Amino acid sequence: MKKEQIEGRRARRFTLNMRLALLLFVTAIPLTAMMLGILNMIREYSESYNEIIDNLKVANEFNIKFKEDMEYSMYRVMIGLIDASKFEDGDILEGSTKYATVVKNPIHMIESARYSFGTAIDRVPGSDSDIKIKGILSCLDALETAVDRMIDNSSVPGTYTESETIWENDIKGLCSMIQDYITQYTYYELINMEKLQKQLEEQMQQSVRIFIVLLVAVLAAGFGLSTMITKTVTTPINSLRQTAERFGMGDLEVRAGMYALEEINVLARTFNTMSDKISELMERTKREQKNLREAELRLLQEQINPHFLYNTLDSIVWLAEGGNKQQVVEMTADLSVFFRTVLSGGNDYITVKEEESHIRSYLKIQKIRYENILDYVIRIDPEIEEQVILKMTLQPIVENALYHGIKNKRGGGRITIRGYGEGERIVFEVEDNGIGMDAEDLEELKKKLRGEESRLDSRNGGFGLNNVAQRIRMYYGEQSEITITSRKEEGTCVRICLGRSVSGD
Repeated sequence: MKKEQIEGRRARRFTLNMRLALLLFVTAIPLTAMMLGILNMIREYSESYNEIIDNLKVANEFNIKFKEDMEYSMYRVMIGLIDASKFEDGDILEGSTKYATVVKNPIHMIESARYSFGTAIDRVPGSDSDIKIKGILSCLDALETAVDRMIDNSSVPGTYTESETIWENDIKGLCSMIQDYITQYTYYELINMEKLQKQLEEQMQQSVRIFIVLLVAVLAAGFGLSTMITKTVTTPINSLRQTAERFGMGDLEVRAGMYALEEINVLARTFNTMSDKISELMERTKREQKNLREAELRLLQEQINPHFLYNTLDSIVWLAEGGNKQQVVEMTADLSVFFRTVLSGGNDYITVKEEESHIRSYLKIQKIRYENILDYVIRIDPEIEEQVILKMTLQPIVENALYHGIKNKRGGGRITIRGYGEGERIVFEVEDNGIGMDAEDLEELKKKLRGEESRLDSRNGGFGLNNVAQRIRMYYGEQSEITITSRKEEGTCVRICLGRSVSGD
């Protein structure tokens, strides 16, 4: 089992880049080696060809001029028209006009030929060309001896006949032999060139056959390897796609598997991490929805409590017995409007106008009950009346202002409710001139609104505020804000900011 895990980890480290590099290695290197081999063969042929051409250039140069120049120079020496001793200074110029003839130095000609054929020309020992060059060099040695004899005789009177014999038998004969050897050497070099060309053709044909076989093998290997690499990419991607589709269809437990390709594993691990976070978020959302519904239920229970309903109905009975029919009708109608808004057909959102009607009904009922100790003012900007907000946003705060601010103040007080637009938000303010709070109680209430531990409980006040804060925080998120300002014996102001872009779905 451990061995399989180790091999699996090694396989997972074999990335896509490494596979592509292997594919490049399998295809490119053999083809490159073959091309380099062909180029090297062509280079060697070119060098051999250039070598033969250079040799032929040297041979042809002497084949054309050597015999003619040598015979002419020695003939002028033989008949005594030039002084052979002047050859020590190089070539001799006959005449002073532009038609003057240059008599070549025979010794320099022999030395130049000996250097060219003996050193400058590249040759293969034992070959036909090498044999001809040796013949040329041997003739040059004999020619040098004959030239020396003629030059020596040119300064001795009565040696013309001997010099003529040397010129006829030795000079002319050796120059002809040298010319024949050069012609034969040229012939063999041309044969070597032809052989070289045939050899190149055979090698090229063989190389082409090998190249075709190698190309087929490389293409087959490359195709097989590329197919394997493609499958290692497409198979896990298809599996990952199917996993994503199943997850999108609601199967939150599905997770992507691991494969031999590291890049796919990175995607799979990222997908699994994302799936875990989505599942966690959905669970959290479910819990928050549950808490929200519980908060709404608590709010409804708090609003529709027997004590409030009993007091209201008792007030209605008391007013009826006193003969105050108009007030009985008004209180009953307001009570009906109040509960109709509380229920609102199960909807979570109502318009600002409906919310105003709700709190107005509530305050009218309380005004009848408490008469002189309660006064209220509602100022809602008509421009926001059709805006949709979370229902029962203001009533719990108004109730909190009444029971914990106005009732405990001697002589009663006033509750002022304002609503207006502020940029992209809607702002409500519920202000009372009740007993207010000191700094310590205000800080405890703010902690409770933030969801932190607080010594305040529902009996100390703040349940309505906390309930509203919890609900708008769940519905509006960061678009909501509740701030409280209060001074002891002066009053309290609760400011609520809500985002306008809220759906009622």
